[in-house]
Amino acid sequence: MNAPTYIPVFRLRQQEKNVLTSFDFGSAIYPYIEIFKHFEQLPRAPKANSKAKPKAPKQFHEIYLPIIRQIKSQKVFVDLPIHLKVSNKMKPEVIEFLRGVVEKRDVRTSHLLSLRSAREKIIPVISTYSQRTGEPNSIKLQEADLRLTFNTLAFRTSELTFTNDMNQINVVLQPHDYLIVDLEENCLGDVDDMDTIQFMLDHLKSFNGCHVVLLNSPINHKITNTGLDHAEIIDSVDNSLLEKFRAFGAHSFADHAGIKRDVVESGGGISPGFIYYDAVDNAFYGFKGLKRKEPELDDFRDIIVRDVLNSEPTNRMRESKLEYLCRDNVGWRMLEDMWDRTEPWKSQAKFKRIAMEHYLHCINAKIKKGYFESYE
Repeated sequence: MNAPTYIPVFRLRQQEKNVLTSFDFGSAIYPYIEIFKHFEQLPRAPKANSKAKPKAPKQFHEIYLPIIRQIKSQKVFVDLPIHLKVSNKMKPEVIEFLRGVVEKRDVRTSHLLSLRSAREKIIPVISTYSQRTGEPNSIKLQEADLRLTFNTLAFRTSELTFTNDMNQINVVLQPHDYLIVDLEENCLGDVDDMDTIQFMLDHLKSFNGCHVVLLNSPINHKITNTGLDHAEIIDSVDNSLLEKFRAFGAHSFADHAGIKRDVVESGGGISPGFIYYDAVDNAFYGFKGLKRKEPELDDFRDIIVRDVLNSEPTNRMRESKLEYLCRDNVGWRMLEDMWDRTEPWKSQAKFKRIAMEHYLHCINAKIKKGYFESYE
């Protein structure tokens, strides 16, 4: 079994599912999925005056096991995210799941155990309940409940609870487990942000208990399409973790697959925009439609796709020795097909998929060419 170099984190929405079930992650990428609602899609309400007997709703494992089995990877991290905070902007079914399942340790554990038939592929993720329910020793309790079924476990921690978490993790950790340290949206090039997380990085320098993963969210979730400077680099995005993770004492790096961390809230209108990864300079560029009273969906093709195809980062990637831009890159192929009018373009969600597909292809290309070995 190979150890992963990269772990992309997906909050399981429709476009994320499309990527997860189509991309070949190979042996060096282990995807990480966060499940935040019971139903992938809400069951259809019965038609009025229908005499058909309503079907019993599917159970949790009946919905998510088929998805997990479709994912082309050796292992999949599965998390029912304790760290995801409830917001009144969330849809009712999300709030219901977070409060009724995720916030109750025994219920959350039973949901993970219901996935046991895929135990050889799944790595369950454990996080503390100290900030949710105040329950003591919640990491130890989850480990005891899950270890009998799942041989390998992952422990996720972050700045606020790191010290107390590690006191528990060190007691139950086994060498084949994973420690995931979430750096959140702290910028690795910012002095103040580094001061916030430095104590965790210092701890990792002498830690040798298991495989260490550093997770960062380089694209701040507050960045908006309207706030992008068209065809310009997004200076606030620092994606240097993929160059620094080994120097920080980690074995793998993790992020949100080239998009913002999803806060899983509803609302907000469509504003044509796209964040595009430059694999040569390891930077992100913003593209957006014209400022209008009402958004024009043709801006996706006529402005964004047009200018991405002719942009500086595209020219750099075309000239690279690595095949960043080719028909095997599903995101790039979709952009080319949109320009040729063989792929529909009037969808904000579709551009999220394009961003993920393109980023994953580029990172995979780097892995195959030994890019990350130079940072040993």
